[in-house]
Amino acid sequence: MNKKDIVLKVGGSLLYDQDQDINFGIMEKIKSWYVENRDVYWKFVLVTGGGTMSRNLQKRMGESIYNEKALHSIAMSVTQTSAELLGGFLGQSNIYIPRTLGEAYEYLLNDAPGTLVSGGLKSGWSTDMDAAVFADILFEKRIYKLSNIEYVYNKDPREYEDATPIKDMTWEEYFDLFSITDDESHQANLSIPIDKVSARFCRNKGISFFICGGKNLDKQEGLGSILSDGTLIHP
Repeated sequence: MNKKDIVLKVGGSLLYDQDQDINFGIMEKIKSWYVENRDVYWKFVLVTGGGTMSRNLQKRMGESIYNEKALHSIAMSVTQTSAELLGGFLGQSNIYIPRTLGEAYEYLLNDAPGTLVSGGLKSGWSTDMDAAVFADILFEKRIYKLSNIEYVYNKDPREYEDATPIKDMTWEEYFDLFSITDDESHQANLSIPIDKVSARFCRNKGISFFICGGKNLDKQEGLGSILSDGTLIHP
């Protein structure tokens, strides 16, 4: 049997709407796509973010908590709750939700098929980084990131009406666009499509990110077509 894996990062901005309610419409699309494709892939990996809910908690608690590690742990706990929500919504009894990186590694390294749904598992990492590390373990060279943007743009489309989408770019072009250098550490809640540390990791490991979603989530009925229209960032 030809073993094929997939790693999908699901942004928290999609799982929760602007009022921080659960976005059941998006979750239903993910579930329908998962049910249709779960037998296509040997290892099915979904990594969930925390989105606005995570950022708002960090911001509010930041007025009383000055320990950066504690604030990051609070935000990370939201991503783990997201994993529980999505894993439960998918409705399969054999879905595995790890509590630690060690548990995730062990699950991904075993030779049995299965589905892993995970939030953030290491303080100081973004969930993009978790997805990148999981892909590296599986020797998977592409990560799909379902986000609140359809593409990477040459400038912020929220500020510039003439912003144009970039559908294909190298990591070096991505680094230039977002002024990423090799000596920067992770900056929580920085508003760029792939955080700086994850981008460097993927460049060095030869891993691509395919960013998609945004307005296309409302236009398209199925997730399959959405996962084929976006921006590919590659070595």
